[in-house]
Amino acid sequence: MHVRTRRALALGMTGGILAVLVPACTIHLRPADREEIEDEPAENDPAERPDEDSEPGGGSATDGVDDEPLSPEEQAYEELLNVDPQELALKTMATSYAAVMVASLVESQVLDPAAVDEGAIASLTEQYALTGWDAARTWMETPEAVTLAANDGIYPNFACFDEPYSCPQTTECPLSNGEQAFCMVTYCDKGACPWCPWGLGNLVFKSVCAYGCLKHGNHVAGAFILVSHFGPGEKHCTYW
Repeated sequence: MHVRTRRALALGMTGGILAVLVPACTIHLRPADREEIEDEPAENDPAERPDEDSEPGGGSATDGVDDEPLSPEEQAYEELLNVDPQELALKTMATSYAAVMVASLVESQVLDPAAVDEGAIASLTEQYALTGWDAARTWMETPEAVTLAANDGIYPNFACFDEPYSCPQTTECPLSNGEQAFCMVTYCDKGACPWCPWGLGNLVFKSVCAYGCLKHGNHVAGAFILVSHFGPGEKHCTYW
């Protein structure tokens, strides 16, 4: 897919280029006329005058129209497409594995969904997040995971932005050097992912959202967000 086509699909961007066409004309000069014109100041020579479309300091006013910097979302999308497909698949699967496990553990503690508040859900999610990531890392090393990653293509999923998933399009994970890794949603589900041994009862959560997080083109982290009936919860990050 062409980069401009992908950009239009992911973010709905539009652009246009205005072309100004100036008709050309030919002027025939007599010898006497040539001598007179040669004595005229150089500024009367059209070849010496600056182009009307030029900016001060040289260069056309339209230079760089197609070279505007990419937005963080576009940059993340481009970088994700350049990540090794098997690496992207394996890390995305592991991230969703952790997310579904945590969601399942939280729901197992809910006796009366109507009586659970948003704060209790957030607290339980935080409590189980590390357990989910540890299990996901162990699963990544299994032959099953490696085989699945080799056979399944996973790319940014724009359907995750809409109902019934309602995933935030992006998030960020802090790095140890104080910088941020930019994360883009790569997978979502409202039940059980095909490679997960648990499922969602949808007692509390509507969906799970998995993210690939990049820095300088490297897939450095994973993140998940659980979407409850109150809305998207906090992000939970791990580092590869």
